[in-house]
Amino acid sequence: MHAKHFLIIAISVFVLVSCKKDDKAASPAVTIVGKWYLKKYHTRSYKNNVLLRDTARTDYSVTDFEVFSNDGSGYTSNLTPSGETALIIYQYTLSDKVLTISKTTPAFYEGTYTINTLTENILEVSYESSVTINGDHYYGIDNISFAKK
Repeated sequence: MHAKHFLIIAISVFVLVSCKKDDKAASPAVTIVGKWYLKKYHTRSYKNNVLLRDTARTDYSVTDFEVFSNDGSGYTSNLTPSGETALIIYQYTLSDKVLTISKTTPAFYEGTYTINTLTENILEVSYESSVTINGDHYYGIDNISFAKK
């Protein structure tokens, strides 16, 4: 009789243990590699610490995106005002939260961006610039939001 009870208890424990959820399952590594659709572009411009402009745009199409490849190459796709799609090819490096985009020809995409948020589906970066002209200090900050689908 004791052997029967022991067998029932052993089988019950085995079933419970084998049905336990694996808490140690590896989560996918978060990476910038992939296709990121532009969702919001927010720009603030200052002159001598006085806000000149504060604008945001959110009306982007499926042709407005960034692609970051494993090999450090990437490209931007944007719908132009004339309705054509423009592609800008570049190289990039990523070190911690610093994204550097470089091109062999000048483009406003070139520069150093700070990654504020990087998750499996969200990428938010910022870009800051400043220049002094005729004694006036101009400063700008762009916050750019992307989503991966």
